[in-house]
Amino acid sequence: MTIHLERVLFVVAPRDSGKSTTLRSLFKDRRFGTEGEVPTSEQRRLNDVYWISNERRLYLRLTSPHEYDESVKEFIEKSRKKMMSGRWCFACPLQPDAYKRMPDVVETVRRVIEVFKPERTRVAFLSPNRHGSIWVQDFLPDRDLLEELLSIGCVEVMCIDSRQLSVNGLLLADYFDFT
Repeated sequence: MTIHLERVLFVVAPRDSGKSTTLRSLFKDRRFGTEGEVPTSEQRRLNDVYWISNERRLYLRLTSPHEYDESVKEFIEKSRKKMMSGRWCFACPLQPDAYKRMPDVVETVRRVIEVFKPERTRVAFLSPNRHGSIWVQDFLPDRDLLEELLSIGCVEVMCIDSRQLSVNGLLLADYFDFT
């Protein structure tokens, strides 16, 4: 059996902007087994894989490949090994700019789509970020990231006000609701 990647969610913001905390807020959805409580990084290490229905799983990654100093090829291979075969959804933080060995968000999204061919890909920018000061147009000032991403087939783009941490969890979790 092969990997059938149905939905991909990338949460994008510069370093130290609340990407992992925003992804942890997915646990407001009771399907993730925490009774709607958002676990903090101090509480426990989270699993990588969660069953979200009888047929599909979510691969949840809380650290960007930029921070792990992965190349895009290593990021894709690591993701492929985690998902193995079956129906999958995937959520992961990304940084907007190229950093260490990872390309920028546009190239990373493009490569993930080329390899996995997901049905839908959503990019959620944290704008304004948790500090309330950085807007998406300031992530890479010389580029229009929204326009570049929207020009890629099957990509949706949204901006989330993340000045209050953990309030957008159900908004993000709904993306993985197939009922």
